[in-house]
Amino acid sequence: MIDRRFFLQASSAAVLAAGSAAAADGDPALRALLQEGAERFLIQWPQDATRMDFDVGAHAGLRAHLDDRSAAGQTALRISAEAMRAALLRIDPGALSTAATRERDVALFVYSTFGDLLGRYGYIDLNLRPSPYVVSQMNGAYYWLPETIGAGQPLQTFADVEAWYGRLNALAVALDQETDRIREDAARGVAPPGFVIDATLPQIAKLRDAPPLTSAFLAPAIARAAKAGLGDIGPRGEAIFRGVIAPALSRQIAALEALRPTAVDDAGVWRLPDGEAYYAAALRANTTLDVAPGDLHDAGQAQVDALLSEIDMSLKAQGLTLGSVGERLGVLNRDPRFRVSDDNAGRARLMALARHELADVIQRLPRAFNNPPVDPIVVRRMPLAVEAGSPGAFYQEGAKGEPGVFEINLQHPADLALWRLPTLTHHEGVPGHHFQFSIVRHDGALPLFSRLLQFSAYTEGWALYAEQVADEIGCYENDPFGRIGYLQSKLFRAARIVVDTGIHHKRWTRDQAVDFMVSRIGETPNETRREVNRYCVYPGQACSFKAGANTIVAAREAARQRLGARFDIRVFHDIVLNSGPAPMSVLERTIAQWTV
Repeated sequence: MIDRRFFLQASSAAVLAAGSAAAADGDPALRALLQEGAERFLIQWPQDATRMDFDVGAHAGLRAHLDDRSAAGQTALRISAEAMRAALLRIDPGALSTAATRERDVALFVYSTFGDLLGRYGYIDLNLRPSPYVVSQMNGAYYWLPETIGAGQPLQTFADVEAWYGRLNALAVALDQETDRIREDAARGVAPPGFVIDATLPQIAKLRDAPPLTSAFLAPAIARAAKAGLGDIGPRGEAIFRGVIAPALSRQIAALEALRPTAVDDAGVWRLPDGEAYYAAALRANTTLDVAPGDLHDAGQAQVDALLSEIDMSLKAQGLTLGSVGERLGVLNRDPRFRVSDDNAGRARLMALARHELADVIQRLPRAFNNPPVDPIVVRRMPLAVEAGSPGAFYQEGAKGEPGVFEINLQHPADLALWRLPTLTHHEGVPGHHFQFSIVRHDGALPLFSRLLQFSAYTEGWALYAEQVADEIGCYENDPFGRIGYLQSKLFRAARIVVDTGIHHKRWTRDQAVDFMVSRIGETPNETRREVNRYCVYPGQACSFKAGANTIVAAREAARQRLGARFDIRVFHDIVLNSGPAPMSVLERTIAQWTV
């Protein structure tokens, strides 16, 4: 077993020593410092250690552990981040190569952001996505860990089985750590709105009350262990679930229920302690840009207006001329040509069409990319326990040797109009998230620190930009309604900026936000309520998509203008993807250096 507390104390001293040497030693010392920092990240976040195949050899003990979700654990992370930032600041950037300077700039942003947000309430993940609420309808161990433990945990040896049992037991500890923090934060005046609690409680109860052997925790793991010849792990797994996990889920339910009688329905973080500063910090973490909320709101509104005008012309070209753009998009949502049945047959049809769209776009990739690797990807339904509180789709990296997963929220398949499905598939699959992760996975030159990080503005910005690339390589050549779906997706992401800043900066109510999305943007009411609830618990994250995509497009067009006939879109995409995740300001500088 690894004593992570001892490691953190010892490594803080090592960080300070490494930083002193780095100024003299230049690139090698910087990269040694970043490597050590990445390894400490993975020891502090054992779940990511599994994702990165780091929990082997001397670190094999991490495989039985989960992230420390306690207040003390958050403090240890903050101290560690501040020590790394101090070490990085002692490095002379003049002694570094261009590539190393970029790595230092990325790391400074990361550790500065962690140091800031870990000193506040709530939670922040390794992707720099903060939430003021430790548990919500879209956050918490109950939400994120079922698939991690059930489908993502390695199960190849009998030692892996014991680690899996260990992680199941650790889940109860993680749940209780969160439950303690729910109470601690509430005492500070930080509690979720009533409608968030109402959406969260049924999901936790559903996970607790479902037959354990069919749950996302156990069922995939049982099947994988049996396939690997490791025996039946179900009985002991079920005993752990019933003996320690279910009671911990009940304690978490009780803690949230205790908050409900005094909960308010104000949606924004402005009502929380130091709420305006929290939102500014959350915006910077998510967009990686220094932009005032009011300015971002105005920019989002201008983009909404421009896209409404473009979609208006596209709708008229298809004979849809009556009513506002939002009303006409609503007509498309209800058009029988674009609806599936609200049952398993409809779900199967949507997943089959998504698979067909993936096959088509993969064949077109050479038009915009150099020898692109595309790992296997599967399309499946989102776990039933979390559908009610989740957005329309997710992408999940597969475990080592397993395919990536494009998960679609199919609680109400009739809500997903067929004209929207291609763009959703491009965003989550190819050339979006799955394609992006495939390239990072195959790039052996990227250091561990760069492979570990995922900035929302970079990852979500790329996925939104990838929708544009799909259009540019001809995915909608014979699908005018699919192209309207692409334009509507851009509109949706611009509207997210308006709504997110509206809720948290301009103090909109949740009903105002829902009405804006339905009446102006043509969204469906059920989907919109889930989306708006998401913005309430992840302030600023909804802005990262369009902010990141806008930056990539602006950098591309600036490079095209400077290079003229020498501009090659394939090389541009190589630079964006192969340089590794970065804040937008760092990515802009990288692209500008290419054009010199």
